[in-house]
Amino acid sequence: MRLSRPCLLLTLFLLCASTTRLSSQSNASPAITFKGASNYSQAELLTFTGLKPGSATQQQMNDAAQRLNDTGLFDEVNFAGNDREIVFTLKPARATLLARFSNFIWWQDDELNRNIKARIPLYRASAVPSNGNMEDEICAALKALLEEKSVSDASISLRTDGSHLVFSIDSPSVRIRLLTLNGASPAMQPKIAHVLHEMAGQPWDKDETFKDISVRVGDDYRNDGYREFALVNEAHSAPTITANGIELELTAAINEGPQYHVSHFDWAGSEVLSPADLKKIATLKVGDLDSAYFLQESLQLIAKAYQTKGFMLAMASAPPVVDPATHQVSYTLSVVAGPLYHFNSVRFVGVSDELGKQLSAAWQMKPGDVYDGTYARKFITQNPALLKQGYRPIPQPKIDSVVHTVDITMSYLKAAPAK
Repeated sequence: MRLSRPCLLLTLFLLCASTTRLSSQSNASPAITFKGASNYSQAELLTFTGLKPGSATQQQMNDAAQRLNDTGLFDEVNFAGNDREIVFTLKPARATLLARFSNFIWWQDDELNRNIKARIPLYRASAVPSNGNMEDEICAALKALLEEKSVSDASISLRTDGSHLVFSIDSPSVRIRLLTLNGASPAMQPKIAHVLHEMAGQPWDKDETFKDISVRVGDDYRNDGYREFALVNEAHSAPTITANGIELELTAAINEGPQYHVSHFDWAGSEVLSPADLKKIATLKVGDLDSAYFLQESLQLIAKAYQTKGFMLAMASAPPVVDPATHQVSYTLSVVAGPLYHFNSVRFVGVSDELGKQLSAAWQMKPGDVYDGTYARKFITQNPALLKQGYRPIPQPKIDSVVHTVDITMSYLKAAPAK
């Protein structure tokens, strides 16, 4: 007989109507075996179903099939047999996720998984079903473990992050009380102080928190020439249960490494941007500390220079060539200009007819002109008299990628009155 989750009522009826001889009055002693579920031992499945070979009734078989079905571990549960053997054929569920425990501070993952499996024999961290009652059973097991740590009435939340089913202590909250970073040089200590301040009071996640800290601190270091920065020796204190929740202190060490400088910022030049122009607009200069921030700012300014000449989709890049021996970095700039765009039209929305006429008269870019991607903002700043009407202008360009034209809508919103 077959038990399938999508048609539960129908299959239960079929099971109850089965002609298979399975009754407590039978003189036969059929064995019970399970097929198709290699992740589970015969003993585990037999214990879970509560069946006893040789004494299973039809109702007990139906109940066992229902129990297996309710876990959500199997897309289909089938059984059939005779006086010698009863065979359950199980089709593992396709919709399963990896279990992740974000903030159960007292346990390592392997220890936590062992504790859960001791309470839920069919639990596997690698295959938690997205249907069925296993999620509730895992939450109940986690609450029982928290009770042993004097955390009563805990609330467990669930979410998915693609491949994982994430279990978290939602209440009481698990938060960082203090972050200490050792090894920062005196010059860098004030530059990373904001990270220490920002992390205090934040939720703690065993997989994400130190990654987040590394990114935040690393941004400051990479903006100051430290290409080899690394966060090491990450650790946390024992948790403390307070009136505000569960608190812990974090520590880590910083390996700064050497500071790198820019040895070259090369550009062959183009009709739009000469090497001399590059030196004027780039905020990252030869001889400067290598800074990820100033590199990106420079690339944006270069792209903007192209956009003023009609190349609306220009993209600038400068891959680094790093010399660890001399602690220097060289860049060679390249620009993909893309198609040339021309101005087509402008319209002013949200203003009176009279103001609209004044704005149209002040607008100097004409249809067919090479489009200047910065002109709309310049127009706003260059016409302050038209802004005293109490309006806040928002330029909205619409790019036609087929004919390579740009239409501008200048939406004027009534500015909120000053308080």
